[in-house]
Amino acid sequence: MKLIKKLSLLISLLCISAFGYAGNVLLVWPILQVIEADQQGSALWLENRGNSEVHLQARILSWQQRNAEDHYADQSDVVASPPFVVIPPKQKQLIRLIRTAPPPAAGENAYRIILDQLPPTDGDSAKESAGLQLQMRYVLPLFTYAQGIWTKPRTDKPRSSASATLPSLTWRITTRQGQRYLTIRNSGIVHARLTQAFFATKPTLDNSAVVVNKGLLGYVLAGQSMDFPLTPGSAAIDGDHLYAKLDDNGPIITVSE
Repeated sequence: MKLIKKLSLLISLLCISAFGYAGNVLLVWPILQVIEADQQGSALWLENRGNSEVHLQARILSWQQRNAEDHYADQSDVVASPPFVVIPPKQKQLIRLIRTAPPPAAGENAYRIILDQLPPTDGDSAKESAGLQLQMRYVLPLFTYAQGIWTKPRTDKPRSSASATLPSLTWRITTRQGQRYLTIRNSGIVHARLTQAFFATKPTLDNSAVVVNKGLLGYVLAGQSMDFPLTPGSAAIDGDHLYAKLDDNGPIITVSE
């Protein structure tokens, strides 16, 4: 339960490619990881741009959404290799994400990659960090796809973007205990990663738009619904439509009511 609470607090980190602690800066890429049916795994790169070595543990948890909440559990269908790494200053480290089970029969399976900072093991490093007990955690999404399913371009496999698999989204406003929520339902077979969400009468983010979130709003997994709290100034008004992006650099889409 503690892990679930911590992960929910770190959803906002998913668009960030670097984090720093104790004078170190760790770069992580690519931050959106997928393994298609014809692939056995994916590559996750870590770069330590700091001045002291970084100790990390890598784990992969299954990810589900139920009752508008994220749930995580241990699994063995995808593993991180190696699970423990020590990255010297100014060096890079490759972690392979290896699928050990067959591809999904349909749609996608969702996972979270958890990178945990481990405390230093040598005396000098321990003294240097004695006044800083904070340990960093970095959380990334990972999806494995069934045959014929894809959502991201591949340099080794040219294909038309028109054949990409898309989520199917609808929205409504709900209220619980006086709090208003934007409830988004995904009836598709792949996840939705929603950014730059806003209400407006036209798909233009200008001064007349009511902004829900200019950055990452969140994920809605296939076949699930998620609630996103609204501030009084971010709720829709009569006649407004909901617009958002499925990719930071992608087009604005209309979410159906």
